[in-house]
Amino acid sequence: MKIPHLDPDYARQRRKQWPRAFRIGLFFLAVVWLCFLLAQVLPLTQFGTKPRTLEGLLGLLTMPFIHSGWPHLIDNSLPLFLATVALFGNYPKVATRVMVWGAILTAALVWLFGRHVNHIGSSGLFYAVLSYLFVSGFLKKDIQSIGISIAIAFMYGYMIWGIFPGKEGISWESHMFGFLVGVFLAYNTKDIDRPVLKDWRLDEGIDYYDDNH
Repeated sequence: MKIPHLDPDYARQRRKQWPRAFRIGLFFLAVVWLCFLLAQVLPLTQFGTKPRTLEGLLGLLTMPFIHSGWPHLIDNSLPLFLATVALFGNYPKVATRVMVWGAILTAALVWLFGRHVNHIGSSGLFYAVLSYLFVSGFLKKDIQSIGISIAIAFMYGYMIWGIFPGKEGISWESHMFGFLVGVFLAYNTKDIDRPVLKDWRLDEGIDYYDDNH
């Protein structure tokens, strides 16, 4: 009988990815915080995604880096950091692509279909990465990926309600489109960063004895 398990060399290589993923997560979070601090002296909050306006197109690049205040920034910081580390730690070959396209496609859909307000914040990108991690964990049939997916579901599963219209002042559109973009990217990259497996072989001819006899 064959039992699949991670190739030892691949497993060692995967473990080495996490310190780099942690540094990338810190760096990205530092950029977000730097943009927020600059926004205290410069009028940066106007550069969000404004649906169906020419000036709003700039938001395709800037939306994740702009926040309305300290509560908005703090609420988004830890989830975004954890999701970024998990993404780069588990899927290094495709992580940058997911981050870039996750941000751009989410903002583009908000620009096309969102309400006529200024949409800002990194929560749309977080929803994209979150759904990507969750769906990819099952598509790649990888124990570590599935474990990460389950952990994320326990930690932030309640945020699924954020994709529906609700509290005033919340861009539920960016949450919803981010979630859908993450699912789309997961299906389109399902064959990248798949785990390298080997098979253990059990000799069915070996006799096994019960200690109780």
